[in-house]
Amino acid sequence: MTRRIANGMGWVIAWRVATRNLGLVSTLVLVRLLDPSDFGLIALATAFANTVDALSALGVPDALLRMPSPDRDTYDSAFGIGVVRGLVTALIIAGGAWPAAAFFNEPRLAIVLLMLALGTMITALENIGVVDFRRHMTFQKEFHLQVVGRIIGVGVTIASAWIWHSYWALVAGIMITRIVRLVQSYIMSPYRPGFTLRAWRSLIGFSIWSWAVTLALQIRDRADNFVIGQQMTTADVASFSVGQEIGALPITEIVEPLNRTLFSAFVLLNHDDKDPRSLFLNVIEAALMVVMPAGVGISLVADPVVHLMLGERWISVIPIVQILAIVGTLSVFGTVAASFNTAAGRLRTNFSLLAVSVALRVPLLVVLVHTHGLVGGAIALCISTAVDQLLILALTAHGLRITAGALLVRLWRTSLACGAMVLALAWAGWAWTPTPSPGSLDMAADMVERSASGAAVYVLSLLVLWFASGRPAGVERTALTAVGHGIRRIGRLVRLV
Repeated sequence: MTRRIANGMGWVIAWRVATRNLGLVSTLVLVRLLDPSDFGLIALATAFANTVDALSALGVPDALLRMPSPDRDTYDSAFGIGVVRGLVTALIIAGGAWPAAAFFNEPRLAIVLLMLALGTMITALENIGVVDFRRHMTFQKEFHLQVVGRIIGVGVTIASAWIWHSYWALVAGIMITRIVRLVQSYIMSPYRPGFTLRAWRSLIGFSIWSWAVTLALQIRDRADNFVIGQQMTTADVASFSVGQEIGALPITEIVEPLNRTLFSAFVLLNHDDKDPRSLFLNVIEAALMVVMPAGVGISLVADPVVHLMLGERWISVIPIVQILAIVGTLSVFGTVAASFNTAAGRLRTNFSLLAVSVALRVPLLVVLVHTHGLVGGAIALCISTAVDQLLILALTAHGLRITAGALLVRLWRTSLACGAMVLALAWAGWAWTPTPSPGSLDMAADMVERSASGAAVYVLSLLVLWFASGRPAGVERTALTAVGHGIRRIGRLVRLV
């Protein structure tokens, strides 16, 4: 199961990397063909449409996925609920088109929102049979489903921009991507859905709680923007958002792909009536062994990273990155615990914990942003994140009968190795210190030197602690075995040459 999770995670990460690279290529070309106002218009329209779509998400595919053996009526009911939801969402987006255009004083916004409403309906008609890709953990099929449409959409967008030099090129790309994905869903899955709502009761209970969790997440994760926007300026909102994005890189690039595969793994264990404790501990150990040094490392080198990536105008971002990158590593605990609870149908537990998180985060933001500005906002997120992540871990571990000692055995080597990395960089004068030179090449060299040194100290410390503890079975042994296989394979290739 661990190997299947790693394989699935690899495909999800590959999908994210491909999507990011395609987006980068598209942006580099389109900025030369379109006006900034075209990008702003589409960004505004997609933000409005995506918010409506997120708030109407019911989690029906997840409800279907966690059923041991759903029948055809259940699949078709899931499809039917999705179509009804898509129609309602499309009508809300379309109904808000002209009011939104009037509010933002942008007449072009109305027609763009009408097109996005149509795109929402196209998405709702996708084949529900593709849920089985996750059920059987065949994430390579999901990779193709996601990437092929994106590639064709980028091609259409660039070609249209070359011909039209208009925001309609961006709309065309969005629509073509959704149409291609719709067609692919019926080509890649042999299932042919029918429209019915007969089995809605078996799906809607889980789905309502899934919607409640999504709503709570939206409130929790957007609270900082509302509070900072109300008390400070839009520039401060941008700085805080950018700082969050950089500090959360280990989470968005490692933990979120893990979450998608982990949910399927816990569902399979539930179907087979197997004990999930071993998988729970293995995943936390492996994920934290990668995420903790990455998060702490980003915090340590935040100054050269921000100077190099963003420039002098964004130096207010540095303390935000330094704070949030460290506490963000705790999201490993909450992500694994929330995936287990969702797979086990314990969404009420997830919602209750999110409600506690919101009740703690919002007052902290209001008070600390008022007294300490952006740094206060980062501290508020730090406190609330630590509390809600450790709380969900404690409750889930208690339910699984996992003791604090069992967790400590899995985590002590990673924690000490990270501590050694921090001490080594502090001794060298590289921990949370400003970059010494304003030149881009010098800053890049400084960042690489700090990062490479920290990584070397961490890996060496981890191996020393592993050998000192008797080389127990775990991530270190698996990693060394994989490296050994890779070296032998390279050796064979060299001999053949």
